[in-house]
Amino acid sequence: MPAIWLAPLLLLAPPTPEPVSFRREVIPALTRAGCNAGACHGTPTGKNGFRLSLRGYDPSLDHHTLTREFAGRRTDRHAPDASLLLTKATARTPHEGGRRLDPDGELYRLVRDWIGQGATDDAATPPTALEVSPARAVRDARSSTQTLRVAAQFPDGSKKDVTHLTRFAVNDEAVAAVSADGVVTRRAAGEAVVVAEYMGLVATAVVLFLDDNPAFRWPDPPAHNLIDTHVFARLKDLRIEPSDLCTDAEFVRRAHLDAIGRLPTPERVREFLADRSPDRRAKLIDELLARDEYADWWGLKWADRLGVNQRFVGKIGAVKYHQWVRQQVASNVPEDEFARRILTASGGNYSNPPAGFYRRLRSPDVRAEEVSQLFLGVRIGCAKCHNHPGERWTQDDYYGLAAVFARLRYRDGPFFIQLYDKEETVIPLRTGDVTQPRTGQVMAPKFLGDETAAPDQDRREAFARWLTAPDNPFFARAAVNRIWNHLFGRGLVEPVDDFRTTNPASHPSLLDALAADFVKHGYDRKRLIRLVMTSRTYQLSHRPTPTNGADEKYFSKYPVRRLGAEQLLDAIADATGVPDKFPEVPTGTPAAALADGEYKHPLLEAFGRPARAMACECERSSDTTLGQALHLVGGFTFDKQLRHPDGRVSKLLKSGKPDTEIVEELFLAAFSRPPTNAERARMIAHFAARGTGQRRAVAEDVLHALLNSNEFLFQH
Repeated sequence: MPAIWLAPLLLLAPPTPEPVSFRREVIPALTRAGCNAGACHGTPTGKNGFRLSLRGYDPSLDHHTLTREFAGRRTDRHAPDASLLLTKATARTPHEGGRRLDPDGELYRLVRDWIGQGATDDAATPPTALEVSPARAVRDARSSTQTLRVAAQFPDGSKKDVTHLTRFAVNDEAVAAVSADGVVTRRAAGEAVVVAEYMGLVATAVVLFLDDNPAFRWPDPPAHNLIDTHVFARLKDLRIEPSDLCTDAEFVRRAHLDAIGRLPTPERVREFLADRSPDRRAKLIDELLARDEYADWWGLKWADRLGVNQRFVGKIGAVKYHQWVRQQVASNVPEDEFARRILTASGGNYSNPPAGFYRRLRSPDVRAEEVSQLFLGVRIGCAKCHNHPGERWTQDDYYGLAAVFARLRYRDGPFFIQLYDKEETVIPLRTGDVTQPRTGQVMAPKFLGDETAAPDQDRREAFARWLTAPDNPFFARAAVNRIWNHLFGRGLVEPVDDFRTTNPASHPSLLDALAADFVKHGYDRKRLIRLVMTSRTYQLSHRPTPTNGADEKYFSKYPVRRLGAEQLLDAIADATGVPDKFPEVPTGTPAAALADGEYKHPLLEAFGRPARAMACECERSSDTTLGQALHLVGGFTFDKQLRHPDGRVSKLLKSGKPDTEIVEELFLAAFSRPPTNAERARMIAHFAARGTGQRRAVAEDVLHALLNSNEFLFQH
């Protein structure tokens, strides 16, 4: 019998499972599930005794909370599925937050395996970069979805697909929705920005859903300057047809309101409408930017943001501060120099008014927040208590910037009458530090970048140099965005002072081009205003085309907006021919030139004039309210101006002009245009029906009606 050889039996042990990383997998899984969101256990006080750091910014704290608190019941290493963390998240145990994890899902498996492997912490370093692919996608009407993938790059050079651990969100839910797995689904035609977040890093992808409109033809409008080149290229991609040019009557009113905050006189309207020269609009812009009212109007915008209010800078200080701001604007001091003068100001705020900037900002953290929002366009307030959710700013960034502004103190005087009528002297110090409250570390002064101020110099001087350097990534972009906002009613980045990765500009290339042009031409504010106002984009009509009716973002038409408080009060004065009289203020002072933000006036307060207590543009309200309607319909604000013996109505009646000329003059004064034939006929019929004995009452009624119309109350 032949020998039989038996091959040795090789028993292979089951593969050792890859250890689950607490920092790279478990924390992101909890973030994606929403467990550490601000509305859940990520709130500073936690929920029902269970607190996690917001979006996992403090993994050491989270590990302690999950494994040590509550007698260790949240994680059961011997029976992972019985861990309270998992029974709550799957709603097997009553949970106010509902079901957050699927027992059969990948996230549940990761957390369970981590617990079963010992629930240990690890020293895994966070990624250095995050990448979403595709970064930009265009889908036509036949394609309703787009799948995104996310990869993280780590310090050792490795890359890993982390789509399953990424938290997704979309900026415009009317256009698209995004699933937990990164599938973007169309809801309407338009552009959606999808934000991907993993381990504190964020990246974005843009998905454009196009309409299937075979009849669409790009009209190829002419570009007046670089603004139009960028805006029209964007509209062409979006298949949005821009509106036609506005009429000359619309432009003369619009340009006056935007450049100087005032209405044109009937005489100036007639002159402009009679001018047939091809450059008449450019000449009008130059004329307006050279007028004294330009400094009043644009000085007002800075006064709002700089705290020009006697509550903060004293009664005399408010007047001097306002005069200083107005003079800077009138002299067209470059934006970078203007910012440096404010940020480095010291001494008594009556003798050196820009020092008043620091009177309202009494602590290093408040100074850091206000300076960042005002001059960088960055809101860092969230990073005071925790790393900014969904943005790159950390607590170290926040307190490093606060350290830049730590070395200041105040001394009363030299001018002093009483607590609310005093000068205050701002004194720079050589000592003074800021401590990070979570770590206890004394923070080195650090800008929102990589540079550090030298400790033996005024840190504010170093910051101002960094801020206004030509290659600063924030200052010029924030400045041009604010000016764009003042001319259009919304910024390229909106809100105007909230620049972040998760809030991209509507026209990124235009913002970059405007910022570069602004720097190239010496931060010339007036030149930038002229550039915007001479663009075809600015001069578009507010009337929609078949494709741009729903557009409120891409400037395919001029945005209609309500007049601001000061604009409206001054427009009433212009239309009635009677300036408002403000107590303790020289006669003829327009509302836009009022120095003190504390000044009380019922219409200004009703229409949203800010108290100048913060740098945020949001302090000025543009809402419409019942109180506003009562002011206008009741005529409480302007009844005396309608009846004034030296007002427009009185002068027209005394002139002996016929009813048809009176009607035309009132329309020109209120609307900056003559009446249509139908409007003229209706008004003349009203005069005729009431008779000659009631001419004054009829004329007052006509002007009252015009002042209450949308065409008067709104800028278009």
